[in-house]
Amino acid sequence: MSAIVTLTTDFGAGEYIGAMKGAILTVDPEATIVDIDHSIRPHDIRHGAYVLYAAVPYYPFAAHVGVVDPGVGTKRRAIVCVCEGAFLVGPDNGLLIPAARRLGLKEVREITNRKLGRPELSDTFHGRDLFAPVAAHLMSGTKVKDVGSPIKDFVDLDFGEPKKRKGGFDAVVITYDRFGNVVTNIPRPLAEKAWAFGDRLAVTVGGYEMTVPFVRTYGLVAPGDLLATLSSSGFLEISRREANAAAQLEATPGMPVSVAKAESRT
Repeated sequence: MSAIVTLTTDFGAGEYIGAMKGAILTVDPEATIVDIDHSIRPHDIRHGAYVLYAAVPYYPFAAHVGVVDPGVGTKRRAIVCVCEGAFLVGPDNGLLIPAARRLGLKEVREITNRKLGRPELSDTFHGRDLFAPVAAHLMSGTKVKDVGSPIKDFVDLDFGEPKKRKGGFDAVVITYDRFGNVVTNIPRPLAEKAWAFGDRLAVTVGGYEMTVPFVRTYGLVAPGDLLATLSSSGFLEISRREANAAAQLEATPGMPVSVAKAESRT
């Protein structure tokens, strides 16, 4: 089986993705390269972190390259997260950490062995010149210890812990997806313990207050209606059937959210 290297970036379409693939194939012409997502919102590290968190657990042994890197060319470090069944390679800005922890983070190493990168390191494109070839080398047998030394002070990022309140939780928006589903940081186990499908939930997102049904899937409400459901990545999300909840609610990452069981009507 050929080595698997995945790519997740905010590059959109264009030559940058092709250049990264060329850098991987230069190291390992037999590599299987998988595009996870190149439509991360530009410079939105939290969005990229969520996409990696949601996608990487479903791969066999692989190296996952993440490039959402507004600090490229500065003193920010380049890192490899060594995980159960995977490597994550990218900038030290928190992008890789939620996915690494979900997989089972063993250690983080700074990439200091320049021999593993391309001969010339661009100040503005470490995805091509460092991250991609390092991932290919790791999947081709390079030892983790040869990448660089372990570090403990890597930039952390997590999705936060919702706070218990009467009937529910105070939480935050992690991100929103291309359908406009607003993903909160209330994890499935807490949601399932607090509410049952069929309950009506009082939800506040930013300045918007609403009461919505808690349902198993989008098609159980009328087109255009708001709803709460559990996302495939394991978080409570606020959605709008066949429409964009994030646009309607003007939701942004980090925005406060409160969700509680609605009071019964008398």
